[in-house]
Amino acid sequence: MFELSLISPEVLFQFGTKMLAFIGGLAALIFVHELGHFLVARKCGVVVEKFSLGFGPKIFGYTSGETEYLLSAIPLGGYVKMKGEDYETDSLKQEGSFAGAPVLHRLAIAFAGPLFNILFAIAIYWVVYLAGVQTLGLVTGTIRPESPALAAGLEIGDKVVQIDGKPVKYWDQLQKIVHTSPGKSLDFQVERNSSLLNFAITPVSEETTDLFGDKKTVGLIGITPLVRNITYVKEDSAAHKAGLKVGDQLLKVNDQPIFGWGDLKPAAVDQPGKELNFHVLREGQEIIVPVTPEPKEVEDEKGKKVNIGVIGIGMSGVMVEESYGVFGAIGRSFQETGRLIYLIAVSIKKMVVGSIPADSIGGPILIFQIYGEQAEQGFNELIRLTALLSINLGLLNLLPIPVLDGGHIFFFLIEMVKGKPLSERSRERAQQVGMFMLLSLMIFAFYNDIMRIIG
Repeated sequence: MFELSLISPEVLFQFGTKMLAFIGGLAALIFVHELGHFLVARKCGVVVEKFSLGFGPKIFGYTSGETEYLLSAIPLGGYVKMKGEDYETDSLKQEGSFAGAPVLHRLAIAFAGPLFNILFAIAIYWVVYLAGVQTLGLVTGTIRPESPALAAGLEIGDKVVQIDGKPVKYWDQLQKIVHTSPGKSLDFQVERNSSLLNFAITPVSEETTDLFGDKKTVGLIGITPLVRNITYVKEDSAAHKAGLKVGDQLLKVNDQPIFGWGDLKPAAVDQPGKELNFHVLREGQEIIVPVTPEPKEVEDEKGKKVNIGVIGIGMSGVMVEESYGVFGAIGRSFQETGRLIYLIAVSIKKMVVGSIPADSIGGPILIFQIYGEQAEQGFNELIRLTALLSINLGLLNLLPIPVLDGGHIFFFLIEMVKGKPLSERSRERAQQVGMFMLLSLMIFAFYNDIMRIIG
């Protein structure tokens, strides 16, 4: 017989923290999305009859004015029910009816939900960059043999402070300058042993692969950041079982020095099932921690199945604080939101055309796991994940699938061209198809989540 006493208070606390983060984040995303529909509907003179967080049976509710505000049992969505959404003849004539509102008003109401999700992300990033966020600094790690950086005299541990006389603080800044300057000589000023040195380095044009596996040509000088500070240890992973801890600095694996992820791959990731000696610096002392990477079968870039060793750690380099004033943070928040909109939009496109494998689709279980992991890494990481998911929710809702906001927008655009709404029969058929697609996607996402757990 199962006994609650067998579950330790620590496990219960961790699960409770993860669940609280998951429900809180999800509720925030849903609330913001539905708030967009609600506020714009009210602005357009459409009566909102119900505003619900969640679906299914009512847990709690109260009525204010013409609107009933609800908290419902299933926290995987929400809805705003407006007067006259059925497009019946009587609805078209009723004051405050959604169906009777001008088509531009209906389009604005449908678009408001996704728009508010994007604005929510911008607001989150504004707060994040106003308060300050840790980002990767400019200490050099691995230097590739026969690279422009090595030929110029750069060494491991050098800190880049200026490029062409302009101060740089973050690795992203350096990367952007180098990528866009193939064939152009750049003056690098670096700090080495408290001295400032200058090196002329010319990036060479090389073909690389981006996040989506697409080829592109950029300028490279052959360096990676110094990355060996352990910032995350996954629960029940090989690293966790071996005793690695957050705060450890990974110096080498067996006899292989570690200066970045590129060094860890041949030293450990390519050694599944083998016991390896991880040399780490902990509280000023070097210790050896035996770690056996857990074997896992994955597909390589060519689709061939290979075994890798999974360690279960996250590493970072020398971190610096990235922060801005009020107006600077606004600009940076728009920049980051725009970058993520592009990445998510490309991901959705590639998933639709099959360039990204379908088993990468995740559902509520995966979101719960990710929220839990981010909660362990701190509030800053948690709200940044919320911003990312808010953008994701907004863009997914703009897909032209009936029952989603994008489907409604598509119908309204057709109405604007035709000069009249689609027939009731056409709308019903489209809604049925859309519901089938949505349910199929949800079932598939749940299936992927379960396979990740038992796989």
